[in-house]
Amino acid sequence: MRTAVHEIQPRTTINRLNDSDRAAHDWYRFVLSFPPHLVREYLERFDVDKNDCVLDPFCGTGTTIVECKKRGIPSVGVEAHPMSYLASRTKVDWSPDPDELEAIATAVAERAVAVLERDGIIDDPQPNLLREEPALVALRTLPPAVDKLLLAASISPLPLHKTLVLIDEIDRAERYRPHMQLALARALVSTISNLHFGPEVGVASPKPDAPVISAWLGRVVQLHTTSGICACAMMLTRWSTMPTPEASRVYCNRIQSVPCLLRPRIRMRKIILVQLA
Repeated sequence: MRTAVHEIQPRTTINRLNDSDRAAHDWYRFVLSFPPHLVREYLERFDVDKNDCVLDPFCGTGTTIVECKKRGIPSVGVEAHPMSYLASRTKVDWSPDPDELEAIATAVAERAVAVLERDGIIDDPQPNLLREEPALVALRTLPPAVDKLLLAASISPLPLHKTLVLIDEIDRAERYRPHMQLALARALVSTISNLHFGPEVGVASPKPDAPVISAWLGRVVQLHTTSGICACAMMLTRWSTMPTPEASRVYCNRIQSVPCLLRPRIRMRKIILVQLA
């Protein structure tokens, strides 16, 4: 019988993301997500291995299924919220070629910058130039029904305009759209918008402008770097010896029924149902 010794961590650090976990989990992470090391602890307590399958029926931004993939454990995630579904689905897709992803993203950035410059907008102006720019007109906005879903003043008009221009160019990309969309979502909540976190979500003092395309491209480069790390981790866990190439899957519960989820293409000794607060 295996005996585990669990060290009690201080309350201030127990939910903190470890630096060693950032490569796989920091692509996009909900501020109230439980930490990856908690998932690892549960997997060890239940003796979960590659002969099992972990089902997370509310997988959020994918902490559980990412940890399972890192360990070569088959898993299934279900998520209803479109943004969380995008995040969790993308975070277990380590297939992009890093150099190709960066090249495509660079081309997207160049097209978006060209669109902005034609309108006299600089993506990343120097602070002392903000007051010297001419008055901007006809900035793009969200449809009223969508705008009502946002916290008031959570993003300023000029950064929103630049974001919508960038989204159009991302949608034109032939490959890796989910990864580039996720990088933009990460940049939006961290630097582009006026949001602040701690301990609850709120709105800080509105900023008249913020870099958008450069901030997004920086997040894409982060994916470029960490996707290679994740792929190496996958090889170290002997992922290629598993019975199915899609051992970590994510479904939107509006298009996939639960009975379908419980018929994976591998023979399972048991299903571990994960529901973490």
